[in-house]
Amino acid sequence: MGGIYRSQTLPVLKNDEGIIAVTDNEKAEMLAKVFVRVHSDDNVSEEAKRLREQNKNQHPDVMIKRNPSGDALDTDFTLYELKRALGGVKHTSPGKDYVCYIMIKHLTDRSLNMILCLFNRIWNEGKLPPSWKHGIIVPIGKPGKDKSNPTGYRPIALTSNLCKLMEKLIIYRLNYVLESKGLMSPYQSGFREGRNTMDAVLSLEADIRKAQVNKEVLVGVLFDIEKAYDMLWKEGLLIKLKCMGIGGKMYNWIMDFLLERTIQVRVGVEYSKTYKIDNGTPQGSVCSPVLFNIMINDVFNNLKGDIGRALFADDGAIWKRGRNIICVSKKLQESVEAVEDWANNWGFRLSVAKSQVICFTKKKRIPVVKLKLYKQDLEQVSAVKYLGVWMDQRLTFATHAKKLIEKCKTGVLHFSTKHSKKELFL
Repeated sequence: MGGIYRSQTLPVLKNDEGIIAVTDNEKAEMLAKVFVRVHSDDNVSEEAKRLREQNKNQHPDVMIKRNPSGDALDTDFTLYELKRALGGVKHTSPGKDYVCYIMIKHLTDRSLNMILCLFNRIWNEGKLPPSWKHGIIVPIGKPGKDKSNPTGYRPIALTSNLCKLMEKLIIYRLNYVLESKGLMSPYQSGFREGRNTMDAVLSLEADIRKAQVNKEVLVGVLFDIEKAYDMLWKEGLLIKLKCMGIGGKMYNWIMDFLLERTIQVRVGVEYSKTYKIDNGTPQGSVCSPVLFNIMINDVFNNLKGDIGRALFADDGAIWKRGRNIICVSKKLQESVEAVEDWANNWGFRLSVAKSQVICFTKKKRIPVVKLKLYKQDLEQVSAVKYLGVWMDQRLTFATHAKKLIEKCKTGVLHFSTKHSKKELFL
């Protein structure tokens, strides 16, 4: 019942300042500072801070608790809802309370009703236990990275399973409201029931096929958001909830869930000091994907004209087709600037280095497309990987097939090498 993330022995760590960490406690402290820095307000530019304040001034009540709305969304949770949520859980490592799902699943109805009373008290008061907002971070080495450098590790957050169980109750209700009232963008396919990556891929492919039939070009822009989840602006998310009409107990619960979150890093049996997290949705949280969808929901709302668009969580793409490449480029540049303005207003930063431009056409000569993001040229590529599918300029899927063959060869080689070693000892 101890969980799936086992403590691993870390080598001596040395950071960019030349400081060395030898003991587990020193390693935990060094890693904690690296992980906390990713979410720090120090990463926010002065202009972004100014825009944040401007947004907050337009919504001065965003940090004030709401009165109960009196509608069905605010009613107490039932034993049926609790059992439904518990039936869908998977085995995950517990937080600092060491309460595992397997323990909760074996409780009697009487004991489950006691948990339900706790959940409803938290729901009505809009106040979560501090231990539920505390994460134990287990560092896991990134593949191919230097294990002696603290930046070569990614954080895995272990949080309370009781909290994650209540999050499931919250998300069932929140999703119902978002979907039944049509509050989510029709272009968003991520983390929504009945939708997946292929919705976005097929939307783009269909327009490319139309362009080919009509002897047009289609220019696409694929955006990458820097530290999208890590640097999400919490107050900005609350503003989005308010503007969507989400209030009452749901608003109060989400506000308390987001604010005053803390972490500790564990190395071996040693723990770092407790650190506060400034920005971002909680890593490993049940709520985080849906809350992120709410934050990014209106990213393409201000695009004008017949601009194609698709979203899967933070993977966004826009495109435009036509016969005149100059007109297509002009319209797309306006759209890129609109997305850039949106990002500035809501505390995000688009990556110029990772965002890409591609021109789909059957013409022998591929047009050169000059588009700018933050006044810097975006790279035009001959093939892009969009949500796991490689799409080349002529949409032959030759690049995708080639990549799959390479992946299969690597897998077969790894499998045969692994088993040939065993045969040596037979």
